[in-house]
Amino acid sequence: MSTQPKILVIVHDIDDHLNEMANPIAEAGIVMNTWDVQNDGDGLPELDTLNQYSGVISLGAHAGVLEEAEHPWMSHERKIMEWALKTETPLLGLCFGSQLLASAAGARVYKADAGEFAWTKVDMLPEAANDPVIGSLGETADAFQFHYDTFELPENAVLLGESNGTIEAFRVGSSAWATQFHPEVGLSQQLAWLSTYRRAFLREGINLEEQIAKSHELAASYRKQAWDLSEAFAKQVLAFHNR
Repeated sequence: MSTQPKILVIVHDIDDHLNEMANPIAEAGIVMNTWDVQNDGDGLPELDTLNQYSGVISLGAHAGVLEEAEHPWMSHERKIMEWALKTETPLLGLCFGSQLLASAAGARVYKADAGEFAWTKVDMLPEAANDPVIGSLGETADAFQFHYDTFELPENAVLLGESNGTIEAFRVGSSAWATQFHPEVGLSQQLAWLSTYRRAFLREGINLEEQIAKSHELAASYRKQAWDLSEAFAKQVLAFHNR
C-alpha cells in the first residue's frame, strides 16, 4: 500500500475515547477514523470496506458482552474483530474491547466475583517482556480500572499480565492485544469518572480522596505509559501497512 495508513477507532460512550493514546498515533502518520456505536448506525463501518484499515482499536463501554442481544452494534463489532483476527490486522482492545476480543476468540465472558475499580497494580508475566506491544508496559503497570465482568483466556492466546488471578493483558495470535484496564484514560478523564460515577465507586468501598490523590501522583508516569503503549501499537500498524 502506498496510501496513508488508517485505523478504525471504536468508541462506545462519549466519556471514554482515546485520550492520551491519540497523539502518538497521529504523530506516527496514521489517520484515525472513529465509529461511535451510539450514533444510530450513522458511520457504521461496512464489512466489505474494512481492508482500508491497517489497525483497529476498541475502547471501553458501559455495556457488557453479556448484553450483546440488547445492542445490535455489538454483533457488528464482533464481526469486525473476527475480520481483524482472520486477516491478522493489528487489533487493540481496552477494557470492554478486551472482553469482546476474548469472546470473539472463543472464550467465556462472565460476571466477576469482584470487579476492579480505580487504581490497581498489574503484574506483567515473563512472556510480556518480548511482546512488541504489551512489553512497553514493563514488569509492573499501574492500572486505572472500572469493570464488573471478566473472562477466560482464549485457547490461542498468551497471558501477558494478571492481578490477583484476574486476566489483565493478553495477546491472541500474533497481531491482537488487549488490556482489561484503561491505559488510555488520562488525568482529566480519571477525575471526571471519579466525580461522574462517584456513587458507583463508593458502593465498591473506594476511598475517593485517596484515588484522586493517586491520580495526581501518577499523572506523568501514566501518561508516559499510555504514550509508550500507543507508539508500540502504531509501529505494528505501520509494519502491517507497509508489508
